[in-house]
Amino acid sequence: MSFETEKSLGTKKRVLLAEDGDIVRKMVGEILALEGFEVVPAADGREAFDYFKQHGSTIDLIVTDIVMPNMDGKELVQQCRREIPDIAILYMSGYTDSRIDPDEDLQGNTDFIAKPFRPTELVRKVNDLIKNAN
Repeated sequence: MSFETEKSLGTKKRVLLAEDGDIVRKMVGEILALEGFEVVPAADGREAFDYFKQHGSTIDLIVTDIVMPNMDGKELVQQCRREIPDIAILYMSGYTDSRIDPDEDLQGNTDFIAKPFRPTELVRKVNDLIKNAN
């Protein structure tokens, strides 16, 4: 099963997924896994950054919620970009007032998706970010 009409870029691509909501983390992880991505789930930004410190060079994309305990998504991205400045980022948020400043936070290979979203929209954005990273 695939959510995209064009071929997914998931094969051999690793996504670090930081999301504190168990159901959302599982759903996003399953959608991306169905597209062939290897998904590394993390329950918050701190857990994601701990993994990134050890394995950052193997990560192709970070998908992160913005509002999380221990370390929010924006701080996670700032910390990771100190190590790998051009790492691809997809922010997610269910807040309508969006905590993202397009002029500041969506620079480089970075995008945003509002919750709730369709699986096809998620896969398209992930594929676009990975294409741009290569």
